[in-house]
Formats: sequence, structure tokens, C-alpha cells
Amino acid sequence: MQIRRRIVKIAVLVFALPVAGWAQTSSLNAFSPYTCYGLGDLSTQGTAYLRSMGGVGVAYRNQVMINYLNPASYSAVGQKSFLFNFGMEGQNFYLKSQNTKNSYNTFNVRDVAIEFPLARRIGFGLSVTPLSNVGYRIEETVTDPDILATVGQVKYKYSGEGGVTQFKAGVGMEIVKGLSVGAEMIYYFGSIDRYVDQYITPITSSGSYNGVSASTKENVSRIFGNFGLQYDVIANEKRILTVGATYQMGGELRSDISKYIPSGDMYGDTVSFVSSKSDFTLPSNVTVGFFYQTPKVGFGVDYSYQNWSGTNESDEANGVKYVDTHSIKVGGQYTPDWGDIRHFYKRLTYRAGFRYSTYYMQLKGQDISDKAVTLGVGIPVNMRRLSNINVGLEYGMRGSVHSGMIRENYFKFSIGLSLFGEDFWFVKQKYD
Repeated sequence: MQIRRRIVKIAVLVFALPVAGWAQTSSLNAFSPYTCYGLGDLSTQGTAYLRSMGGVGVAYRNQVMINYLNPASYSAVGQKSFLFNFGMEGQNFYLKSQNTKNSYNTFNVRDVAIEFPLARRIGFGLSVTPLSNVGYRIEETVTDPDILATVGQVKYKYSGEGGVTQFKAGVGMEIVKGLSVGAEMIYYFGSIDRYVDQYITPITSSGSYNGVSASTKENVSRIFGNFGLQYDVIANEKRILTVGATYQMGGELRSDISKYIPSGDMYGDTVSFVSSKSDFTLPSNVTVGFFYQTPKVGFGVDYSYQNWSGTNESDEANGVKYVDTHSIKVGGQYTPDWGDIRHFYKRLTYRAGFRYSTYYMQLKGQDISDKAVTLGVGIPVNMRRLSNINVGLEYGMRGSVHSGMIRENYFKFSIGLSLFGEDFWFVKQKYD
């Protein structure tokens, strides 16, 4: 009966992961014209408490906190432990160009993850997290005087929604004291829908014109791998210094593309259907970093690189060129006195960080940078500080209003529930 109950509990949580993945892609979860091309806006990875430190975490190890940034970290889970993480995120987007302003709000499930031991110094982790999000609404009015004089006002509306979710399943093992390695499968899935609608307002009473619509649907279903290691350079009761690295495999997504394309001109409404395979490639990702910890203080730095320019051809018709990306993340945390029973605020963990990255697309010859500052607090559920509620804030900016570009300012609010289960998952039941 004990084994049966344990299997049922784990199965219920595992079943919840695909449901969370569906929730992430069931509504608009981004609002940015920069998501018109490629995979959209690539999400900052990591749980709420790691994103509150700028997203740092490739070298982060903790017995009671899940870190799905590096599968090698799974080896840190305790012998009689079961970890569960659930996160949600709200986003506020403020867009500004030289002529217009716009804003949009979203709120959705962010991530779900579980972790538990398989054997001594061997841990297993599952997670569902967003890889990218697409969401935009753009209008364009034709200003060609010949078209205005002969046809009338012609307006185009471009819209898109969807995204790609990643399901991870991996194992981490401490092969010798202080050195852990890990490997995981990453299954990418999701769909991206893009639409173009044409509306015509004639200036004369003679003649009729048909508005036309075109749509593209891309379905992603692909499996790649991720490998990681962590090594404790220093490890004693007072301090721990860990270095970490991951290599995430890339390759062609080979996603299915379905296009409904109007043929003829604005006087006709014939529509053709075309299906094909995408040649878009997700490049490999290399991340290295370190994390230093004491009972009160933690501090880390991560650096990531992706070779986008060497894997995807430019889209000259739309002025899109894929470029290599570099990302630097810096962050830390501070707990005044986790054992203080009189002052609750001293048991809180305060976090802050900074992130700077280059966008993987160059638009109309303009490079795009993304920078953000983060703040957060970890609230212990009880005196043991094994379960926590983690709240985070992020303010970022991308692009600029110069050269016909758009500047985005965004605020993100995240809340994560990190639960620690011990003993009752594993102890022998006295009564059935």
C-alpha cells in the first residue's frame, strides 16, 4: 500500500505538468511587435526566486529548492525529500514609437516542476516551462497616392499568438564528492498562429473590392537534450563556491507549417492551402557561471551564448537578420537571520539582480538590446524555512524609438510556491 500511495501521488503531479503547459499557451502571453518573426520572445528561464536574482542559477545548488536550469543540480536533493514548485506571472507591456503608444497586460501560469531522489546522490526532475511567446497586433495603412486615387483606403492588420513550451525530464548524479553531472530530455511543443487581413474602403461607388485574409499556423514537436555539470570549488560549513556549465543541444525544429494564402488580386477571393516543413533552426546554447553561498549571503554570475547567425538565413524581404546572442546575468540574495523567532522580517530572503542580453534578431539593420533589473523576497511558510512563497518584480526595456523602431518598457510580477515534502512521502505506513 505504501508504494501504491507513493506512485499515485507522483502520478498526480506528473499529470499536472502537461495541463500547466496547455495553460501557458492557451491565451496571449506576450505583446510585442518584435515577436512577428522567428519563435517570438524568448522567455527568461528559471523559477521565481532565480528570476528575482536576474535569472542567475547555472551553478546554484540547494537541497530544498528546485533549479531546472542545470540538471546536475538534481543531485542535491535530500534522501527523504519531495520538492514541488508552481509559479505564475503577470506582465505589463508599454510600447512607444515616434507616433504611437500602446499597452497590454497578461497573466498566466509560468512554470511547474517536481524533484525527488532516485538513490543516494541521484536526483530526478520534471518541469514544464515556456521557451517563447508570440503576441502582437499591428495595423498599417497604405499611403501610395496611386492606390488611394484608384482604389481607396487600403489597411492591413497583422496579428499573432501562441508560443513554444518545453517539457524537461532529467537526472543528476554526484559522481565524486563535490562533482555532479546531469542530463535531460527537452521536448519542445506548441503552436504559433499568424494572420494578415486586408480591408478596403472604396472612394467611388463603382466597382467592388474583396478584403482578403492569409494565415500561417506552425506546430512544433521536437526533442533535444541538455547536459550540465556543477563542481564545488569550496565547500564547508561557512561557505560554498560552485561553478557550473550547461550545453543545450540545438537543431532543426522541422515544425509543420500550414498556410492559407489568397491568390489573384484584391478583386478575387480564391484561397489556396500549402503545407510544408520549417527549416528554422534552434541553435545550441552554452552557459557558464558561478554561485557563492554562506548562511546569510548568496551571489552569482551567468554568461550565455547562442549562435543564431550560423544556423538561420536572413529574411531580406522583411528586413530580418539573425544574429548571435550574448547574455549576462548577475544577482544575489540576503537573509538577515533565518533562525530569529521574534522578528519575522529577519527570516525573509531579499533578492536583487540585473540582466543584459542582445536580441536574436536584427531588424532593418538595427541591433536590439534587452536589459532589466529585478527584485524579490522569499517568505518562509514555517520556522524550518523548507517551504517558501517567492515574490518577484522585474522592470525592463528593449529597443528604442530611433530609426523607426519601437521601445518597449515592461513590468513583470511573479509569484512562486516552493513546497518541501519530507518523511511522509517515504516513511512506512503503520496502518493501511
